[in-house]
Amino acid sequence: MRAIQSSAFKVLAVLIFIGVVAAGMISLQRSHVESSATAVENVYDYYNIIDSASVEKKSADELFSLYRKSGVTSLAVYDETPEKLVNHDYLRIYRGSEFAFRNPTAQGISDSKIYIQPVLNTEGNAYFKETKEYLSLLMSSDDVRSFDVNGVETLEVNAVYNKFMQMELGIYAETVKNAASHGFYVVLRPGNEAHVTKDYVDLFLKKLDASDRVSAVIFQGKEVLGYKEYVNYLSHELSRRHIPIALIEAQNQLGFEKQSGNIDMALSSDYQVVRLYAMSKDELIKLDPKEAASRYYISDIERNIRMNLFPSFKFPLNGMTLSETNASYIADVSSRLEGHGFTVGKASVMESYFPSSLLRSIAMAGALSLVVMTALLLFPPLGRYVWVLEILGLAVTQGLFWGLHSLMVLQLLALGAAVCTPVVVVSLFLNYCLKRKDKAFAEIGWGKLFVESLLILWISGLLSLAGAAFVSGLLGDIRFLLEMQIFRGVKLTFVLPLLLISIVYIQKFPFFGQTVSSDKDFVRFVKKFCSVQIRLGLLVGLGLLAVVGYVFIGRSGNNGAPVPGFEIALRRFLENVMYARPREKEFLFGHPAVLLAMTALYRKWPQILHYFLIVAVTIGQGSMVETFAHMRSPYVLSFIRGLDGLAAGSLSMIAALIGVMILVRLTRFFGERYGKL
Repeated sequence: MRAIQSSAFKVLAVLIFIGVVAAGMISLQRSHVESSATAVENVYDYYNIIDSASVEKKSADELFSLYRKSGVTSLAVYDETPEKLVNHDYLRIYRGSEFAFRNPTAQGISDSKIYIQPVLNTEGNAYFKETKEYLSLLMSSDDVRSFDVNGVETLEVNAVYNKFMQMELGIYAETVKNAASHGFYVVLRPGNEAHVTKDYVDLFLKKLDASDRVSAVIFQGKEVLGYKEYVNYLSHELSRRHIPIALIEAQNQLGFEKQSGNIDMALSSDYQVVRLYAMSKDELIKLDPKEAASRYYISDIERNIRMNLFPSFKFPLNGMTLSETNASYIADVSSRLEGHGFTVGKASVMESYFPSSLLRSIAMAGALSLVVMTALLLFPPLGRYVWVLEILGLAVTQGLFWGLHSLMVLQLLALGAAVCTPVVVVSLFLNYCLKRKDKAFAEIGWGKLFVESLLILWISGLLSLAGAAFVSGLLGDIRFLLEMQIFRGVKLTFVLPLLLISIVYIQKFPFFGQTVSSDKDFVRFVKKFCSVQIRLGLLVGLGLLAVVGYVFIGRSGNNGAPVPGFEIALRRFLENVMYARPREKEFLFGHPAVLLAMTALYRKWPQILHYFLIVAVTIGQGSMVETFAHMRSPYVLSFIRGLDGLAAGSLSMIAALIGVMILVRLTRFFGERYGKL
């Protein structure tokens, strides 16, 4: 109480306000960058369409038209293999014995070698020429020989047939041109070669230049093309052509799939990259088309994904062909994206944004003041040293920022703001509770209680959103927006606020008959707490707390515990009716607890119950701030998610009010009956 009324607290509040303004300005600039990049590119496998046409009684042109109408903008072209070239009727490849049988007059044919001839048409000759190019780079000159057989140029290859047929040769210009001719953009998916040479990289660039419809490159395999020696060279050449690199989001949604050289290439290209979401076929077959579409849609709007790579279902569904099944779920994604204000086309490349260092420095000073304020609330005797802490903290953090351009100091202050914001907000709420604790419920009534609780919820929520601006502003640059760098300490933002608010609480409200105001009081509190008798009811309560802890901590983050089906259905419903789906732990748990905490205060419920309700309130406020730690999520979406949570929490508060009214009447009814027995 004294800490909040002190002059130091008021000065710190002014410094925090100035920092929030600076962080808010950065967040608005960041939001402009994000809102200027709203085109999403939908990519599907070129050969999947070609191959499906042969078994679905449809022409290739009909299927291309089907996928174009569904919202597919680009076709993925992969490295060719001899097997694919044969299957698509571009080349003829024979074992030595078969070739000798077909050409009995040919001389010098070896049974142990492989023989390659073009299909005798324009396309076949073009593919044969490119195959010859690649084999001259990938194999020893002693293992490849060109000669004529009955007037047809033939390649003799010294290799094991089965291994050779699976050999990845590279991207073919003819395939690139064929894919582009159907009115799509083309996305290239090259792999790397062992001991790759500059000549091979240059050959890839030559194939890329075969069409001006190439929109991006997605490397496949464990290494980018050109790794290690030619990563910077290839990155420069792609940047010169204004072709972005697509980085595949990791399955746990943290960073990207491990691929040697991809981050180096992104840095070398000055962040000319797009984030890509890809779902494996094994995952897709577990989902129905509607849920699969929802996964892609949510990824795009919530995680700055600007390119979708769609897999094919394994089997057709709902009486449709396989192509129709695939096109239907892609069309669902496209329709929902356009309904949300996105466009479907060539992927937007986000501006390489870095905020003003001065604005960031001011935001850092505000975040530090927030940390110092929290320390003052936790340990009021520190009041005499508050300016020493502030000045020392400023010297260290500003020195690291301006002198060493330290990224870690930004991450630490963002973590500090995320932890301290809910602690300060709920501490102010506790201070209000202290002023109101002597009020009798009869003076308030249910109607006033609801209005009062609603005002407290929204004021607290808006203060938490203001504190969250520190997280958004401090980490608001392209590295974090693309998630090449991440917020550190997500789990701490769940746990630490609960521990810290507990320390604040025992200083304000009496446990075991008195508050904790000194070291001796704290030792006495711990001793009494440890001597509490363990009863069955307490064990049940601890069990419930364990369940809540499992849900709160285990279900948080990107590798959380499984989500039950009914909750998935609730999430999908909220995604459809609200701009941004609020978090359940906010609107179903933390926000209604404000009303319950005020009810507990006025009706003089047990102190321990009031404490647990305050913890629930802290969880709700902390969750609002922690939302902004997911820097890949657009700022506006995170902000509206917080507001939607407050709106949904207001409705939940009505349900909580009705529930409490019923409970009070039931206990009064049964209490009266019990008294008459």
